[in-house]
Amino acid sequence: MNWITSLDVTADGLLASTLWLRVTNVLCLVGAGLAVLAGLRHLRQRKAVQAGREAGRNLWSGSALLVLGLALLVEFISIWNRAVEVNHFPSQTMSEVLVMFSFSLLVSMLVLHFALKLERIGHGWAIVDDALLAVVFLGVLATNHYTTTLSTAQRDLPPALQSYWFAPHLSALIFSYATLGIAGLVCIIYFAMRFWSGVFVGGKSVGSQLVVLAGLCLIPFAQIVTFPILIAVGIVFLALKLLDSLPAAKEMAATEKTMDQVSYRAFSVGIPFLTAGLFMGAFWAQEAWANYWGWDSKENSALITWLIYVIYVHLRMLGGYRGEKAMAVLGGGALSVFLTFQIFGYLPDSQKSLHRYTDDGVTPTEGMQGQRVSDESARREPAVVGDERR
Repeated sequence: MNWITSLDVTADGLLASTLWLRVTNVLCLVGAGLAVLAGLRHLRQRKAVQAGREAGRNLWSGSALLVLGLALLVEFISIWNRAVEVNHFPSQTMSEVLVMFSFSLLVSMLVLHFALKLERIGHGWAIVDDALLAVVFLGVLATNHYTTTLSTAQRDLPPALQSYWFAPHLSALIFSYATLGIAGLVCIIYFAMRFWSGVFVGGKSVGSQLVVLAGLCLIPFAQIVTFPILIAVGIVFLALKLLDSLPAAKEMAATEKTMDQVSYRAFSVGIPFLTAGLFMGAFWAQEAWANYWGWDSKENSALITWLIYVIYVHLRMLGGYRGEKAMAVLGGGALSVFLTFQIFGYLPDSQKSLHRYTDDGVTPTEGMQGQRVSDESARREPAVVGDERR
């Protein structure tokens, strides 16, 4: 399915969930445009303030925020209709999980907009907020479009997923992934700003610039995430140069310090939900498989992600890590989230995992975690009520 089809809300025979999802896509496209216009307006306002003139109001910013709220509402309606269509919490297939993820991105951006209050710091920081908003809009649009390439057929829930833990566990993890993903976007913007400030403002060695650029290139999906952000930030710096408004090295240092604080606040919103999701997963595993922790490869991947963020907190609180060091560790956590969430199914050891419920064309494996009993032992043991071994 091409991009135009993903925006076509007039097609016949669409499921209600698909129709509302396409309306969300249209709103996201409009919202991204409004966020860009808001950023350009904030750029002019910043220059006016520096010149001692009245800045005026920025109606584009309020309009983009309004579209964000509308897109969130419409995507929720799509998810609600999908739940009615499949008759269960819509997170069984990868396409359903990704729609939940894009919804969580919208929720996270709305929460972070009011929690971080970047626009109150100044017009320069309002540009960062506009940039994040535009990236989130485009990210939701790209995610929703990608779901059209996956299977959307209804699938019945396997026995292990027929639990009251299903909805809260998935919701907590997906919201944490979305929020920590936004924190990762702040890291990418931070390093992109460091790169272009070295080009236009100076004060950074060529070797440091090459290290930053190489790090940005190594991020998965760099062609659709990192490079567009790098180019967009470069355009902003070029516009600042043409307007003779490039920040001085001292001002850039203050900006980088505030970016570090912004990323930490975004992380602070997401990490409790990641922790809660892991605990609920352990309780759910005990109920479904009679084992809180079976060292399944998916569990190990999620644990590694959580430990990276724990290390980030310790290095920040006890080691005094700030700036690029802290951002590098936080970016590593976002990379681990991506590997756990999307790349896990392609790893060799994942083929033995009991957590492969969302993969297309894969029949979920029901069974016990931990050491498997032999067929001879199983024949000698009496059947146990509630045991899901076959």
